[in-house]
Amino acid sequence: MAGGGSEKGKRRGGRKLGSKNKPKGQELIVRLEDAEREERKIVLAGNKITSLGKDRLAELDEWAYTIAHDFAPKKDESGRTYWDDEGDEARFMRLLNFCGRCAAARAAFESPKYAAIAVQHQSEKMSPIWKRDPYKVMDDIVARWIAAEQAEKAKGAIDVTSVPEPEPVTKPDPEEGVDGEMA
Repeated sequence: MAGGGSEKGKRRGGRKLGSKNKPKGQELIVRLEDAEREERKIVLAGNKITSLGKDRLAELDEWAYTIAHDFAPKKDESGRTYWDDEGDEARFMRLLNFCGRCAAARAAFESPKYAAIAVQHQSEKMSPIWKRDPYKVMDDIVARWIAAEQAEKAKGAIDVTSVPEPEPVTKPDPEEGVDGEMA
């Protein structure tokens, strides 16, 4: 019998021809390091792409408001407002609308809604159960649950208490209460 192995020219097992030497995990780590390197370049270059959304909204709001001033109406000597060009009013209104949308989107980050802070200030009005020790509350719940389970079992159980035995019934003597002889 010949020893193990494959015939000449045939392959068995091992890595497929043309596959990469690095496992998939190492390749992903290299890609991640490349992405982090690119992000550091952007941050060092001073690009605002990494700033928070609310900060970018504030910048856009400020930019639009500054431009809106260029298209704002002007007043003449009599106090009447007028626009320099025909499209200035539309541009002004569009920019102010954009400013309003930026401010509305930013508002949720800058000042919390009443509903988010209302619960926090109701601690004085809370019921006393919430001021109790949570472990004691849990023990009480478990004790009530066990008592209810035992009561349910007791309700469905068969009554096995001893009942006093009835007194034996005696048959009356047929001759009792008969006077005289029988003929």
